[in-house]
Amino acid sequence: MRKRSRGRNELHPSRFSIIGAGRVGQTLGRLAREAGYEIGDVVCRSERSARSAVRFIGAGRPQTSESARLSQADFILISTPDDKIPDAVSIVERNIAEVGRAVVLHTSGALSSAVLGPLAGLGLSAGSCHPLQAFADPARSLALVSDCYFCIEGDPKAVTVARRFVRSIGARSFEISADMKNLYHAAAVMASGGLVALLSTSLDMLSHCGLSEAEAIKVLLPLVEGTIANLRAVGPARALSGPVRRGDLGTVEKNLRAIASVNADWLRVYRLLAERSLPLAERAGADKESLAELRRILNE
Repeated sequence: MRKRSRGRNELHPSRFSIIGAGRVGQTLGRLAREAGYEIGDVVCRSERSARSAVRFIGAGRPQTSESARLSQADFILISTPDDKIPDAVSIVERNIAEVGRAVVLHTSGALSSAVLGPLAGLGLSAGSCHPLQAFADPARSLALVSDCYFCIEGDPKAVTVARRFVRSIGARSFEISADMKNLYHAAAVMASGGLVALLSTSLDMLSHCGLSEAEAIKVLLPLVEGTIANLRAVGPARALSGPVRRGDLGTVEKNLRAIASVNADWLRVYRLLAERSLPLAERAGADKESLAELRRILNE
């Protein structure tokens, strides 16, 4: 990856500080260092956590949130849990004379740049830069970022800096308005945690059929991965498969009876997803009379 210039410029920040160097902060801090950013302060709740984060990042000055004395920075990344962002804002506020006119970005998916309002009022540029990816472990997450998109919003300068940062670490970005942040995050939750919850229902069904959880995962994942590959290649309507797509009333009825005999919660999930599949099947060219009959069966 091409390294960035270390020369300072208000839209090309080079000194990068992190408040909240957990999984996301460590991952982005390491990638920033590898992209040529100079790592400044690395702030965590405890000194031990800060030192561990600095070791992983490969640079930085470890500090605790309680006693942090920030140095000059072009770019401050707040990657704390959402409910701790006000505390991070307070750290920047009490060090405002030292940090200068930094660009401040937070990585929350649910909150907009409005949560950084006190800093904007002090003349700092504020925005949000959320990685649309699950960061389970910093070391494993490093390899995921190149395929990751970041959702960006904020004031013009913050947006420009965020885009450049995302590009420099090999990722991609898109922008939304601040008032859409909650809906955006809800969509992300459904695609990640919601997908896991849905698949856990399928795993429970296979467990009821006699498979162990490990066996169920083993046999189900190729189907899931193939479905995602189809979704990527041709979009949701054409990727849809199964009895709803075929307008197969008999199979859907058998599915409903089988599930109803075991678990009412599974039945509600199946009905909801089948109903959601109907407009996709119609877009894909399924027989409209069959789809109308399926809708009647699902609503009984």
